[in-house]
Amino acid sequence: MGRGENTLPSIDVLVVEDDSLLNKVMTLQLEHEGMTVRRAFNGEEALSLIKAMVPSIMILDVKLPIVDAFGVIEELRKSSKTSKIPLIIHTSQDLSSLDQSRLTLGPSKFVTKSTGYSDGFADLIRTLVLEI
Repeated sequence: MGRGENTLPSIDVLVVEDDSLLNKVMTLQLEHEGMTVRRAFNGEEALSLIKAMVPSIMILDVKLPIVDAFGVIEELRKSSKTSKIPLIIHTSQDLSSLDQSRLTLGPSKFVTKSTGYSDGFADLIRTLVLEI
C-alpha cells in the first residue's frame, strides 16, 4: 500500500498526546496517509471527544495532564461501546506487565515515542484496525 492509498474504510484516529509538536507531527503524518485525525492534549479532552464519536483507533500517551492514560482506560472500559477500541499506547516509559494489562482495551500495542515519527506508523494503525 503506497502513501495516501487506503483500501480500508475511512480510519478515524484520535491522537492523545500532550506534547504539541509530537501531536502535530503524528497528525500530519496520518492525514498524509488518508486518515481522519482528531487531537486531544489531555485525558479529559480525549474522553469528551470519544463521547461525541468513538474513534476507529486511539493513540494514547501514558503521562497526560488532568486525566492520565490509566484514568482514560478505566473510564472507557465501563461501556461496551468503548471497551474494545483498538489502542496504541505511546510512551517513553518502561511499563511493567501489570501496567500494560491495565492499559489494554481492544487490540493493543505498546510503542516508544520515536515510533510516532517512523514510516511504518500508519501501517501499524491499519493492522490494529483490521483486528477488530
